[in-house]
Amino acid sequence: MVNPQGEGSDQFGESDKGQPYEGQQQYPQYQNPQYQNPQYQNPQYQNPQYPYAGAGYQAPTPTNTLAIVSLVLAILGLTFLPLLASICAVVCGHISRGQIKRTGEGGSGLATAGLVIGYVSIALFVIIVAGIILFAVAASTSSTY
Repeated sequence: MVNPQGEGSDQFGESDKGQPYEGQQQYPQYQNPQYQNPQYQNPQYQNPQYPYAGAGYQAPTPTNTLAIVSLVLAILGLTFLPLLASICAVVCGHISRGQIKRTGEGGSGLATAGLVIGYVSIALFVIIVAGIILFAVAASTSSTY
């Protein structure tokens, strides 16, 4: 496109460029002093990975794996593997409680539940086996009429 007034010519002079038109109000240039930093960093949040670090947020402590294993084995000791799983649950429960005290991990309640259920399961197994033996002995010594 060809400019009819000539190349680079302007109908307004260089001195008129910042001036308002007739009847037009000139508004002041607004500059926001808050966003003068070209990198747009907010000093309130120093670490972008954890935005709630300044608000009292703490990452949860990890749960001890042996405490979970102890509880699962204790439940298995009540249902499918009566004596073997219960003994393993008690052993894992004691080991995990020692690790929790040493390292400060979570899962103390799981380890305690595994211990209690494991000991109860062992006690029930012993009582049931003793009852079966006593019943068998009593049945063998009884006389028939």
